[in-house]
Amino acid sequence: MKNLVLIVIDLVQDYFNPALWPNSQLPEARQRLVAATNELAALFRAHNLPVIWFRQEFAPDLSDAFLHVQRSGKPYAIQGTAGCQLLPELQIKPEDRILVKKRYSAFFQTDLDTVLGRLQPQTLVLAGITTAWCVRSTAVDAYQRDYRVLLAKEAMAGFTARDHLESVHAMNGLVGIALSNAEIAHRIGFSD
Repeated sequence: MKNLVLIVIDLVQDYFNPALWPNSQLPEARQRLVAATNELAALFRAHNLPVIWFRQEFAPDLSDAFLHVQRSGKPYAIQGTAGCQLLPELQIKPEDRILVKKRYSAFFQTDLDTVLGRLQPQTLVLAGITTAWCVRSTAVDAYQRDYRVLLAKEAMAGFTARDHLESVHAMNGLVGIALSNAEIAHRIGFSD
């Protein structure tokens, strides 16, 4: 199975800021997420497979943000700030693609359909945050487009462990298959 793409969702600095998300587990999960994501990205690149990074970004006046963000007035991932940039410890390479999204799904009003149309993958491997919202929305949209979906469970997290686990459970076997990095490597023929 060599016709696949790795899609990494929203590992931007503001989502790991405890001042913005005081009850979130993401700051504590950061090192684990980065290590697992870098491992997957390196594996894909070693086999000449594409890696696509998504980052959330909103206008300073929040006019293009989710309705609940507009109503809350809580600015995060603002265009032109460090908060909307991917985590600096991620190993992003020049051959990778970086796309911007404004909503939960990486498919919604982005160039992802066009990029995937050129690449012609059958399988999408999803990683990133948050499992309950952005990863799940992207997984459902991918499944509805007839892609096979593999969920890189070691390279995913939610604001809470419960949200993450419930979302993985809800998706697993329906819209995708949740696997460890080693299981993904084995399943797609990268290891014995």
